[in-house]
Amino acid sequence: MFVCPDCKTHLENLFCSVCQHRFELVDGVPILLSQHSQYQSASKIGSVYDDIYTSHSQVWEDQGRTQEFLTYFADLAASFSTGDILEIGCGEGFLLSSIRGSQLTAIDLSSQALRKASARVPLVCCVALAERLPFPGESFHVTLSVGVMEHFLNDREATREIFRVLKPGGHYLTLIHVHLSRWETIRQKVREFLYPRFRPVALVKWILKKLIRPIAQPIQRPYTRQSAKACLEESGFLIKDIIGKNSHAEAPLIGPHVLIFIATKP
Repeated sequence: MFVCPDCKTHLENLFCSVCQHRFELVDGVPILLSQHSQYQSASKIGSVYDDIYTSHSQVWEDQGRTQEFLTYFADLAASFSTGDILEIGCGEGFLLSSIRGSQLTAIDLSSQALRKASARVPLVCCVALAERLPFPGESFHVTLSVGVMEHFLNDREATREIFRVLKPGGHYLTLIHVHLSRWETIRQKVREFLYPRFRPVALVKWILKKLIRPIAQPIQRPYTRQSAKACLEESGFLIKDIIGKNSHAEAPLIGPHVLIFIATKP
């Protein structure tokens, strides 16, 4: 099912007959990264995340990836389709293990993350960039990304690629964290750990995580609600809904800065 990320030619044994490049298979994981010079930083970013996933488990739980959230997001995806599902930036595969789909596919820049995800749930996976997806057009009913848009090297190219691989009428569900000022961040942490419900165990875990082996992510850009919406619309998507705490009080999101965009390919 893989195509060359640059030529979009079907690969035979990971070989592209057009650009004559043979892609690597490392520990059972295809490495399908673009050969274009503007994306040479991808392997370095992947190494950063390999270190993160080697040193940590349940890496993003303190960013709201609780089981309640995973179930909510999986049910949301299933309300649109349980067909062919692609997750961009799957991490350790916790969301995929909750997803219902006839075929689960995932990409990540970290091969270590993909190995953990593959051990958790049966899937097709590869190391790849969203900007150069190694899949034929119109392959998936639903594409998902959770906290990943902020990391795209080129968000317009990545979003256009996601649009390309979706079937007509398919849906893209993406969660982003909109930019907060320092004061807004402090207020958010107070609401999360201190008031109105004091959560001492969660607070101690969060502090220890910041002090011991802190995680530094190579985030490319902050978003606002408006700039994220513009990126999706300029790439051809129609916005069906935006889920946030202010409009959907029942959504298990950690704060009003977390938004889920539901976009569809006409």
